[in-house]
Amino acid sequence: MTVIWNTRRRPRFPPAAGTAATLLLLAAAGCGPEGGRPLRLADLKPAEREYVTRFVVLERARAVALVDRGTGEALLDSLAAAWGDSSLAGARAALPADPRRQALLHGLLGRILRAEQDSLLDAPRPGRLDAPLPDPPANADEAGDGEGADPAQG
Repeated sequence: MTVIWNTRRRPRFPPAAGTAATLLLLAAAGCGPEGGRPLRLADLKPAEREYVTRFVVLERARAVALVDRGTGEALLDSLAAAWGDSSLAGARAALPADPRRQALLHGLLGRILRAEQDSLLDAPRPGRLDAPLPDPPANADEAGDGEGADPAQG
């Protein structure tokens, strides 16, 4: 019985030039006009601010509807009447064309909703629809709480 060994080495990693090029492309993809810096409320354009405001107001109204169905439905109906049939088209038009900016905008929206978590879950009231938007810090270090922090403390 004859055994033939394949001694040809297969590269496990791409060549160094390919690796460097890949790293440069990945770095360039994350560097937009904002440099990847998380957005704050002050960074928003007027249309983006309206988009975020309407989204938060809608979430506040939905939270009321979960606690008090009649009041919540009345709030949602009045919002639909006030915003009109073109609100979806307006929301789509308010979104930036740049996907990196969209990601940053939705990152801000997520931070705002996390900052609103206590009031959305524990104290949904119709009077909160007009409350100002919170301007949460851009990262957890500025907030002084990590991901494992107790949300009831805020």
